[in-house]
Amino acid sequence: MKGKSLKEERENGEEKVSLKGVRGAGALLAAAALFSGAPLFGQAPKSAPTPSGVAQPSNIDLTLTGATGARRPLAIPMTIAPISPDLQTRAVDPFYTTLSDDLAGSGVFVVADPALYPKAMRPPQNREEGDAWKATSAQFLLDTHLAPDGGNVVVEAMLWDLGMLKPILSKKYSGELRAVRRIAHTLASDLVRQFTGRPGPFLTKIAFSSDRERVAGKHVVKEIFTMDFDGDNQRRITYSNTLSLAPDWSPDGTKLVYQSYEKDTPGLWLIGKDGTDKRQIPVPTQLNASPSFSPDGKTVAFCGSVKGNTEIFTVQTDGSNLKRLTENAAIDSTPRWSPNGRELAFTSNRQGTPQIFMMDLEGANVRRVSLAGNWNDEAAFSPDGGRLAFACRNEGDFQICVMDLATGRTVQISSGTGANEGPTWSPDGSKIAWEVQRGDSTQIVVGNADGGGTARIVTSSGNNFSPSWIKTLE
Repeated sequence: MKGKSLKEERENGEEKVSLKGVRGAGALLAAAALFSGAPLFGQAPKSAPTPSGVAQPSNIDLTLTGATGARRPLAIPMTIAPISPDLQTRAVDPFYTTLSDDLAGSGVFVVADPALYPKAMRPPQNREEGDAWKATSAQFLLDTHLAPDGGNVVVEAMLWDLGMLKPILSKKYSGELRAVRRIAHTLASDLVRQFTGRPGPFLTKIAFSSDRERVAGKHVVKEIFTMDFDGDNQRRITYSNTLSLAPDWSPDGTKLVYQSYEKDTPGLWLIGKDGTDKRQIPVPTQLNASPSFSPDGKTVAFCGSVKGNTEIFTVQTDGSNLKRLTENAAIDSTPRWSPNGRELAFTSNRQGTPQIFMMDLEGANVRRVSLAGNWNDEAAFSPDGGRLAFACRNEGDFQICVMDLATGRTVQISSGTGANEGPTWSPDGSKIAWEVQRGDSTQIVVGNADGGGTARIVTSSGNNFSPSWIKTLE
């Protein structure tokens, strides 16, 4: 991370140095100074403290101003169900809210104002009723019904084209009562597939690091958690009682690689998505950070220190075939694989300020790809390899930028005060998650990759860092 990454924490009268996430160039510039005795330089400014009484990030929305593209106007009236207060509270409300939130934030639809919906007329039986729905600005109507079935629920959904006045999609789902949110995510994904040819990201997971288990007066603890893409079902998977940082998913979504101080010094660790099968990747380097899985899942790229200087390495997941890719007096950090597995993006200050570079797997053909701004860091490839998301700064706070690699065109997709860092793409390329720090609070945000719509903060407990979106859909 940037200027605030290096923290000195006192434990039992001794100084313990931790690197917050140990991902960005700022952390590694600081680390280099720590190991080499060199003076610190190029630190990014700290965010201004949040004044008393101002809402923390977990209670706010971020309105982004990017292009929105063509979105289908859709009406989503309340789900029809038998009259039962218990069923309404436990099933209908969570189902409808989840479905509406998914579709409104999908980037594929724009939801018509429910206050304008006509009463009844579901489904529309004639042109007059169809026109009443079109008067809300909707071109499509999603009609849903939910009914109990023993201990389960059954959901039926029909998507109507209001212009043709006929259904164009019909679906039926069943599952346990506790699974109504998953049914809503599944329906939303199927609707996105209907118009784009690919499912939406609504059934995917995000891994992240959190300090929520910290006990006042004790040393800082950060553990690895996973959650649904919208912040629900947050689950702790490491119990190391130390700093566990910077997770990255394997390409098949079965495990994670991360950095941990479990054996006092920073090391690379693997763990199953359910918290089982944890093991260390043995490497001889120091300050091992920013691990990144290769697209075939066999190799991990990371940055490690050699005599105080950080370089980029690759290693097999069993610790074999360690390979050094950079050998430069500059600080090289935060490697990320291209989806085709033939190149790595990384951050380096070899030309002055930290910028994004790319190289092949032999460490050759090194070239700078970020050309604007005085600090660019933490690059992440889009799933199709055509774009890079990264933390960018020209002046003021760090923001999230997206660059088209073919044209070099760069668009800022975040806005507002606070440091925005650590972007990660949804597996369909439609969304980006990142962390935002405002005052003393750091939370995870999910927004559309084109910058349109409203970005949602999906964490609130403790401080939450370094999101990593799973690479598989469904």
